[in-house]
Amino acid sequence: MPPRDCFAVIAGFLILWSATAIPILQSPLGDYPVVDASWHNVWAGEIANGDIFVFAPYFRAPLYPMALGLVYMLTGGSLLSGVLLSLLFSVFSVHLVHRIVYRRAGRIPSLTAASIWMLYGVNLFYSTTLLIAPMYICLLLLSFYLLDREKPHWLGWLFLGLAAIARPGAVLLFPLALILYRKAWKSSWLLVIPVLLVWAVNLVHGDGATVISSQGGINFYIGSGPEADGFTAFAPQGEGVPSDSLPYLDNVWAASYAPFEDNPSPSGVSSWWVQRTVDHITGHSIDFLALTGKKLVYLISPVAVPGNYDVYYFSRYSPVLAILAGSPGFPVSGLLIWLLIPGALFAGRLTGRERNVLLWAVCLAAGILPFFITARFRLPVIPFAVILLVPRALRNTGRSLLLAPAGMAVGIGLTLITAGTVSAGGVNMAFHDGIAHFQQGDESGAEVLFLKAVEVAFDREDGIDLNGVDALYNLGIISIRRQDTESAGMYWEMALARDPAYAPAHEALTGLTR
Repeated sequence: MPPRDCFAVIAGFLILWSATAIPILQSPLGDYPVVDASWHNVWAGEIANGDIFVFAPYFRAPLYPMALGLVYMLTGGSLLSGVLLSLLFSVFSVHLVHRIVYRRAGRIPSLTAASIWMLYGVNLFYSTTLLIAPMYICLLLLSFYLLDREKPHWLGWLFLGLAAIARPGAVLLFPLALILYRKAWKSSWLLVIPVLLVWAVNLVHGDGATVISSQGGINFYIGSGPEADGFTAFAPQGEGVPSDSLPYLDNVWAASYAPFEDNPSPSGVSSWWVQRTVDHITGHSIDFLALTGKKLVYLISPVAVPGNYDVYYFSRYSPVLAILAGSPGFPVSGLLIWLLIPGALFAGRLTGRERNVLLWAVCLAAGILPFFITARFRLPVIPFAVILLVPRALRNTGRSLLLAPAGMAVGIGLTLITAGTVSAGGVNMAFHDGIAHFQQGDESGAEVLFLKAVEVAFDREDGIDLNGVDALYNLGIISIRRQDTESAGMYWEMALARDPAYAPAHEALTGLTR
């Protein structure tokens, strides 16, 4: 591979990332990790302070928080250092896509594939967050790069094991890799080493039945239970938020324990939710099949369904992201992939190497289907799609260009069907942006955003609050800070009208009438 090509790919990605990331990082949301990112930030901070095995036995897979905690130990815990860690993983991922395609198809396809992956705006955005996706994608690509060769490298097994303790869905790749790379079986035991280490920590901390993490049970319920719609991640029961701050409480862990009066083991809680979901599926098989069909549509749709973050919301802060990610009505990143599909489909039979990458992509996609389809969970499939599609499309460039409008038409059709998932998805970005503004001292800006968050929540027709009550409570806090007790009381009464059990508003009104 020419060194100048490597340099051009890495430099190009860094330029695009900087143009995308800097405006976002300079916005109030740049200092405010949302939901899972906030949890990772807290977890890594505890690790940096010396509590290495905090939160064991693990509800969530621990590799990324541990890596982030190590970075925090070295840097003093700045959010920027965590973002730069994501950037490092993403740079290496672009390089790996470049190398993998170069090895398979040569210079032009490799540069094209790397360019498409670096122009994929959704990936650029998630490379600015404290989420698992950049690390997970890097580990998957690295394991594939090392294993899918004439002489598979033993380190590929180890990196595949590391991917599993970053996101347990990678476990589905274990049997596939054992089938595809039988020549390297003597080193395959290495893939279980990271898993066994995490299992040992869980065992020592009281729950040997939790192998990697116990989140899968309730996530299975959220994705396939009676309330599931295939793309939102709402916990089945809510928890109140503390009254001494303006927080967003990630309540999935709390909700998973809500049905229990005693203190069951994490694995016991997870098993209970799995059994509850299986009972629902067996009793409603037709509904389950219909839901799975919807998930398949969401999986191949160009639209980036929000999950923790709404990439389209952040486009208001980053003009480059607005161009590369597009909008819910014209999702540029996803449509870019659909332009390649017709030409790739008519490129003849799959080679052995192409079959392997297709199987990896299908296996990763299958690991998502029991749960819910969002942009960040689907993202690891995309680089494997690029590795497969680009060389095939370039076998006959003229034909691929003629067929590309057909791919665009199908992509736009899917967009029309699924664009509503963005507004209906499980994130109210105006609410989070309001907290970010408040934390930076911009109370007037926060007030405007909380009012918008209330509007977003109240416009929903499914009965899910989506932080509307939280936003009303926060508006009352802002009103009190400017000594407007009448408005504060009004907002807190509105919160109780929407949720009579909302404890912070009860407490606030009690204090107001003393």
